[in-house]
Amino acid sequence: MVSRIGKEIEISPVELGSQIAKKVKINLASGTPDPKKMPVREIKEAYAEVIDEFGPKVLFYPGAGGQEELIKEIEVNFLPLLGLSKQKNEKIVVTSGAQHAMELLGKYFLENDIVAVENPTFIETFNALKLRSSSTVPISLKSDGIDVDELEMLLKIVKINLLYVIPNCHNPAGVNMSEYKRKRLVELAELYDFYIIEDDPYRPIAGSVPQPIKNFDKSGRVIYVSSFSKIIAPGLRVGFILAREDISNKISLLEQLDFSTSTINQYVVARLIKKGLLNEKSKELYAYYKGKMKVLIDSLKEKRMDKFNESMCGFFLLLDLEKDSWNVFHKAVEKGLSFVPAKPFFLRGGDTMARLSISVATHDEIIEGVKLLYESVKSV
Repeated sequence: MVSRIGKEIEISPVELGSQIAKKVKINLASGTPDPKKMPVREIKEAYAEVIDEFGPKVLFYPGAGGQEELIKEIEVNFLPLLGLSKQKNEKIVVTSGAQHAMELLGKYFLENDIVAVENPTFIETFNALKLRSSSTVPISLKSDGIDVDELEMLLKIVKINLLYVIPNCHNPAGVNMSEYKRKRLVELAELYDFYIIEDDPYRPIAGSVPQPIKNFDKSGRVIYVSSFSKIIAPGLRVGFILAREDISNKISLLEQLDFSTSTINQYVVARLIKKGLLNEKSKELYAYYKGKMKVLIDSLKEKRMDKFNESMCGFFLLLDLEKDSWNVFHKAVEKGLSFVPAKPFFLRGGDTMARLSISVATHDEIIEGVKLLYESVKSV
């Protein structure tokens, strides 16, 4: 006797790939940032500083919606890095990362409603919406983002409540949405009465990308979600939502139900923002991961495994193996390689697709991983 969600929830391919990656030599599966680039020393110093300055206060229960110190630092010093500014009728809500934000938004917006998503989409964040919706509709993803013409054709016949998009460094496809499409999405939201969730955790390490969809929003149709996981460390579990005040107030109450966002971690992130660490790391991390991605792309082309859109930024590249990706995956694991079979990222198609990640692998491991992948494809 369990709920529908209890029956439907399953292990994600990302979690499966990551579990197996711990047992093999080469990890092209993980989505965690490179541990070598996590500012461990600065984080350690920040913990000591906030405890010395604020004492037991940093160990209290967190307040609803986030600590004032962190909200202020996000507004004053982090939103400008993202190319955003908070409007008078908007409010920031601190969450335990982007994943938690999606869970809260699903609770607030959905009760057997229809959700539209890019095809493919990021399965782990999308599941929070899928499990609370009556149906989910896939919209094709192009090299410049979601197919807005296909979306509009759908909207003429189907009433949706939410559209979920990843505009920068798309996970798993690695593409960036064009500015034209960002503007068009807001126009469609106004015309057809739906909300847009803009999931944007990679912008701090994305380099030069078009301005956020949120910037074109004049009536609160866009809910912006971000995270500090990619630029600081995912284990701190700190992210935030920027939304119209009436929405944010309700999300704050939902966030308070689980008290999940660590008080001391909020103070630590606030201190790191205040000290200018995030501005320093932004350009450095973009160049670092871009260099790794070039190694992956060059290695794939050398093996003539060239059925992919070149990833623009972030950690991921979506490759068509032209064979069942699960069969290739099992062969690869035998050879000491883990990646993520990408079929579950697709609501339509995707049987031969693989998500490759450059986040934790070294240059030599990426080259060797492609060699093992090539051999695995040939052996299927």
